Amino acid sequence: MSSQEIKFEIKELSVLEISDFFKAHDNDYFEKLSDRVNINEYSEKLLESSIQFTLWDNVNLIGLSPCYFNNVEEKVGYISSLTIKEGFRGRKLGSKLIARIGEYAKEHGFNVVMVKIHYLNEMSHQFYKKNGFTDFIADKENAFRLLRLEVE
Repeated sequence: MSSQEIKFEIKELSVLEISDFFKAHDNDYFEKLSDRVNINEYSEKLLESSIQFTLWDNVNLIGLSPCYFNNVEEKVGYISSLTIKEGFRGRKLGSKLIARIGEYAKEHGFNVVMVKIHYLNEMSHQFYKKNGFTDFIADKENAFRLLRLEVE
């Protein structure tokens, strides 16, 4: 499948679509998502408060990055997660999602996009750094890194 057939959309998914996607990819996270949150409740929260940046292969959801753009006072957006379905990884689709998120932030007057990752998740750390993020907070004791992207 060529990358030309991949379609990007900002699309409001249903709670079931969000939770099914996260359940299917539960083991893809550095720490299982279901070990950290109730996926159904998390999906409901995302539907209520986030914007879902999605990637589609014809009719199949292959990438999802829910983001919060509700900190209007400080003009800071937050990436809740970014997941690409196995078999589609390594095609720079995650980087394309990051670029779209940055464009959205800029179009809506946000200056910064932040993401929180596990402190030991070096693969995600390198991915975000390659996509323009810089370390903002590295809290080894509480096992997280907060990275920031300046939106230009």
